[in-house]
Amino acid sequence: MIKEHEKKNKNLLASQDQKQIAWLLFGGGTIGSLYLIFKRDRSILSWLIPLSMIVAGVELLLKDRQEYIQQTGDQIKAQLDELDPITRAQVVKYLTDQELEKISR
Repeated sequence: MIKEHEKKNKNLLASQDQKQIAWLLFGGGTIGSLYLIFKRDRSILSWLIPLSMIVAGVELLLKDRQEYIQQTGDQIKAQLDELDPITRAQVVKYLTDQELEKISR
């Protein structure tokens, strides 16, 4: 149990580091692109690094988001698996109704 908790803490730290790196890449690429715009540089090689930084930052952010969605889904599924089938169906129906109500407003 303790090792699992330590593993979650390491994953959380890695996730926070990954987010910071992603935002730094995205921000650096944006600043580099703005510099090139003001400089009026049209060389494709000049744009390669800033655009690559932006793409890498967005990719890391999307990867982090996908991991978060998967972890949350696994936690919810584990909790639903603990319920009997009828209660599980009622909980799923309740959640579905709540989400559909939000959409229909």
